[in-house]
Amino acid sequence: MLIRLIVPGEHARVEDLNTSLEAVLKRHGIDAGVRGDVRLIVEELASNAIAYGGADGSSIEGKGVGQYELSVNIAIAGGLLTLEFRDEGAPFDPLSAALPDLEADIMDRPIGGLGLYLIRQIAQETHYRRIDGANLLRVSLRIPATETSS
Repeated sequence: MLIRLIVPGEHARVEDLNTSLEAVLKRHGIDAGVRGDVRLIVEELASNAIAYGGADGSSIEGKGVGQYELSVNIAIAGGLLTLEFRDEGAPFDPLSAALPDLEADIMDRPIGGLGLYLIRQIAQETHYRRIDGANLLRVSLRIPATETSS
């Protein structure tokens, strides 16, 4: 593991998480394109966990208000950048979410689902599991060969 970042489960802290991730990835030579993909992934997954997982003002699984946390483990190995998201919100497997109807007129499409679809498109690998009352989602991105990951 390269680093673990933990923030309170609040919408206002998602930008703090992204800023910290950006600094770590930049320091390790990850190019702007991959960093942009990471930003999209973090914003989507953290926002979903906060909005639908029981955070932002409600208590969950014995946790009081303000005790909800999101954590991200970051690893770089074998040409992959791996992000492992952990939240203690309501059980939710984002990989089982229905694919959006991309053929439908944009005005007729229901809101939601496009962010998860984009994550599945840009990720090399994705794995979800529920363990010890927490959602764990691992997302791996291929690092282009021209990059250095020291």
